[in-house]
Amino acid sequence: MTDTLQQSTQDLASQAASTDDVAAVAAAWVAALGAALERGSAPELEALFAEDASWRDFMAFTWDFSHKIGRAELVPRLLELAKAAEARDFRLNTDQPAFVFNGEIAAFFDFTTRDRVDRGHVRLSTATGRPLATVFQSQVEGLQGHPERIRHHRPTGKVHGNVPNRTRWSADRQKQLAFEDSEPAVLVLGAGHNGLSIAARLQALDVPTLVIDREARVGDTWRKRYASLALHSSVYGDHLPYLPLPPTWTEHTPKDKFAEFLESYVTLLDLNVWTSTTFVNAHYDESAQRWTVRVRREDGSIRELHPRHFVVAAGLYGNPRIPAIKGLETFTGVYTHSDAFQDGDRHPGKTALVVGAGVSGHEIAHDLAEHGTDVTLLQRSSTYVVDFPTYHKIWAGLFHEDTTVPPDYADQMAYALPNALSDELQKKLVKLAAKDDQELLDALVARGFKLDWGADGGGIYGSIAVGKDSYHINIGAAQLIADGTIKVKQGVELVEIRDGRTGVFSDGSELQLDLIVFATGYDWLWASIRPTLGTAAARIDKAYGRAADGEYANTWRRSAQPGLWFGTGFIRMARYYSKFMALQIKAIEEGIEPVDPGEDPAWAARAGFAPHDRADSDAVTPALG
Repeated sequence: MTDTLQQSTQDLASQAASTDDVAAVAAAWVAALGAALERGSAPELEALFAEDASWRDFMAFTWDFSHKIGRAELVPRLLELAKAAEARDFRLNTDQPAFVFNGEIAAFFDFTTRDRVDRGHVRLSTATGRPLATVFQSQVEGLQGHPERIRHHRPTGKVHGNVPNRTRWSADRQKQLAFEDSEPAVLVLGAGHNGLSIAARLQALDVPTLVIDREARVGDTWRKRYASLALHSSVYGDHLPYLPLPPTWTEHTPKDKFAEFLESYVTLLDLNVWTSTTFVNAHYDESAQRWTVRVRREDGSIRELHPRHFVVAAGLYGNPRIPAIKGLETFTGVYTHSDAFQDGDRHPGKTALVVGAGVSGHEIAHDLAEHGTDVTLLQRSSTYVVDFPTYHKIWAGLFHEDTTVPPDYADQMAYALPNALSDELQKKLVKLAAKDDQELLDALVARGFKLDWGADGGGIYGSIAVGKDSYHINIGAAQLIADGTIKVKQGVELVEIRDGRTGVFSDGSELQLDLIVFATGYDWLWASIRPTLGTAAARIDKAYGRAADGEYANTWRRSAQPGLWFGTGFIRMARYYSKFMALQIKAIEEGIEPVDPGEDPAWAARAGFAPHDRADSDAVTPALG
């Protein structure tokens, strides 16, 4: 996750440059880039990049994600791929003017490759007297000859004129949704923000797509969460593809409101979603290159579907996890997992223990305390804490009320750095945030709360990258801990329940309890899905996390199993990355891409892939030089 950049408010005048000057510098640099690539000139290209420049590519040159760090590695690879992909027509983007960002010129440019329409982003430093690129990014925007059905290419709706035996729109939609006499090309598991984002992108590309979800209504996974939950991002980055939120939308979105948005999104974008539908199992036919997926409908009937692509977009986590505690079954109060917990106002005057000090643990303790419950938070290890205003000032500087950068371009900037460089940036930002939050953090420590700085010092995003959720974005719970309203037991475990109501801890201390809430996380979803996919699952070592190449493992890109895709992450991540998955699937559907590159070595070589020996692995990884 690299959406970690602060937007500078520096006056252009302080840069001794007008808007026209900034645009002229950017345009000249882009023109020089195009000329150097056309001539295949390494010296000319080297003259355009700083020594420590980075390049991140999202399927503009090869059909994968890749990156290079340092001019010495970047230049030869860019020359190689630009020639292979027939990159041309480099020109400054006119929809988003160049501007000054953190002391550098930020600009966007357009270009094309053999079968793609592309857009790039560059940040130029003029510290040496001539513009040098420090950050360079490129991404596919579309397929030539296959535009998205948006704006000038939008669906017709009612066709005017004389149409014999005209059918009605509502009847047509019901037929599309039923898939009674057709098969979806893509089956998506999960109607949350990830699944709906990819479905919307595919629909805009005319790829027949069906989403299934076990809940009765789209959004129920949010509706059923604890009542006090709200999105931790703010309104400026919370929308899904094609549908910005209105200017009247609340700044902080309650979970029920977001659930309603997801359900409305399905209706407004005419997405095909089957609710109350449970995934049973799936088998991949290597010869037919299709899946047989069995799903159970609301009436108990089993339906077999045969998509070419199966997208697992049900999030990272599966079943709730409750630790084994001696005597828990004898507890005469109420105990529940945070997944099933609802309102904090149901327990006034009671004594509660919340086990777990991540996001859910803090917010449930906060809710209980606000409604008169005597709450103790059990922090078993340590937690990274950042105050909400600090988090948004430092990590979401491109997404705010007065930004001049539209979300589509802000997303591109936010994901411009290779993950390795973003990891180092995270560490710096964590230290910067700690200075702003010093008073709050000191108060937490004084109450016995144990802080950490996230996995490898990377804060929230560092922790998420390795599958940890021991972090908290404070919206009030930390102040209640600091003033003693929420008590803390630190570094111990709840080991036993005695006499129906007595909680016994590993240090021998005891606490009389009426309520226990286990905010102890979930099992990995992949662990529960793996057994349902037969032999195909053997090729997948993990979904999400980091792959050997530093990009996300098997996620939003081809996985090691042809036809199996994974999509997961935050809302902004889903909005951004879903574009690339959808375009790659569309390319496969149109015959631009093979279903399995490993079976076509000639294609793999042209596209910049290195097929593995299939005796060792069925995966195909990008050849990074």
